[in-house]
Amino acid sequence: MTDQEKLPQQRTLVQDPNRSNVTSGTVIETFTNGSGESIENGGVSTNPDLSIVGSAAPNQKAQLFDNGVPKHFPVNVDHNRHFSLIIKDQVNGPHSYTVETTDGQVSDPYIVHMVLRPHAAILWINDPDGGVIEDGGSTTFVDMSFVGEGEANTTVSLLDNGILVATLNIDANAHWSALLNGLSVGVHHFTVVGSDGVESRPWIVVIVNSVTPTIQFLWGESGQLIHNHEQTTDTSLTVVGTANPGEKGKVVDYEKDLSSFTADSNGIYTAKISNLAEKVHTIRTITAGGGISSPWAFRVVPAKAR
Repeated sequence: MTDQEKLPQQRTLVQDPNRSNVTSGTVIETFTNGSGESIENGGVSTNPDLSIVGSAAPNQKAQLFDNGVPKHFPVNVDHNRHFSLIIKDQVNGPHSYTVETTDGQVSDPYIVHMVLRPHAAILWINDPDGGVIEDGGSTTFVDMSFVGEGEANTTVSLLDNGILVATLNIDANAHWSALLNGLSVGVHHFTVVGSDGVESRPWIVVIVNSVTPTIQFLWGESGQLIHNHEQTTDTSLTVVGTANPGEKGKVVDYEKDLSSFTADSNGIYTAKISNLAEKVHTIRTITAGGGISSPWAFRVVPAKAR
């Protein structure tokens, strides 16, 4: 065989012997987690952040996928055939990472099992009546119960505006609970810190001064405005009044509950009462916080009596 007939020198890709045979020119070479630990294919990471290095044909784009779903925006493959990227906050469970390059090549899967310690968190806050106080919501209640999660059989610190108010045990089911009484009026940023030292996202509650509910006026179905101690032929009326913002309540008479309501963010409520008998009615508003309005009396009369 002459020199001109010699076959070109074959190139081989040097790989970790523990890795499977490469079937693509696009290769994931290493995974390193946020603790600096190298994660083998099929290995376990206890840190949610991962740094990935790989190789592919130069001067193109490479995109990472996790179980077939794009996980990172495309990155450049440099002239030395290398690419790298960082992904954060991976969730518990197995992940099958692949990289696809512009030339259509797809790497072999790289399996990483995330085994992460759960961060402590507040799941919900209840008022004494069992109602949920939404994150960012307001309440007139100064007593609240908390339910949260964290790492089982450890402790969690409950903070109010950065000040420790309770240290709590997390049970074997990874749940904790707490009761705080006599909280002050104002804005409260509740957070928890678990055994890993990570502070949770704040759950913000505004405690406002309680106001006594009122009935401002009644509006008849005919469009009539009905003041206290007036009469009407309408048998369906809308009660308009004020209460604490977001407060729930009901309109009642001496016999039964007539209608329920929830005050809006400005503390205004409306409640429709219907099928009113032709007689004198005396109604009040009662709120979930125990507030009672002054009575409002009106008479429903036949149309011929007007």
